[in-house]
Amino acid sequence: MLSQLNSLFGISIRHASDRDAIIMAELFYSTRCDFYQLGLPQMTVDMLLQQQYQLQQISYKSHYPNAKDYILCQQSEVIGKLTLAVNPEYLHLVDLVLAPEIRGKGLGTAVLEALKQDAIAQKADIRLSVALDNPRAKAFYLQQGFIIHSISQTHETMLWQWRERVLSYASSINKIKGSLVDASSIINFN
Repeated sequence: MLSQLNSLFGISIRHASDRDAIIMAELFYSTRCDFYQLGLPQMTVDMLLQQQYQLQQISYKSHYPNAKDYILCQQSEVIGKLTLAVNPEYLHLVDLVLAPEIRGKGLGTAVLEALKQDAIAQKADIRLSVALDNPRAKAFYLQQGFIIHSISQTHETMLWQWRERVLSYASSINKIKGSLVDASSIINFN
């Protein structure tokens, strides 16, 4: 899985283990900066974040019992985590979190590109859910070729379709070939 990770960034992936529990929780906390803006005592915010993280993990295990956690590393330093559920028809990207200091530097795109290559090889679509109050993530996934599949009261389910990408690529190649043929028919080589 994700064997095609972009070597330009030096990203490696490994299965998460029990010793990764603290770093996985810290990555979760890094996505909830709004809790610190509530004006609550630090201890209260820390407790709320711990509870939120535990609830998230329980929810993931309940909804995606076959999901696996992976740790993303760059030059042996943990830079993120990915939770992925593999089904026969689709891959479900349950969670993708990158460390704050490396966000916006193309690493998320590299991870998604590797995941797309795996999806194409498996002839599987990629699904994910984005919270309605997370427009930045939604914009990122739309930019990566995902479409909105459905909307609930709290989330949008997004879909990346491998068939559409393969057909689009094949169509582009055919257009290029057609352009070359058309160009050669109007150029006089005499």
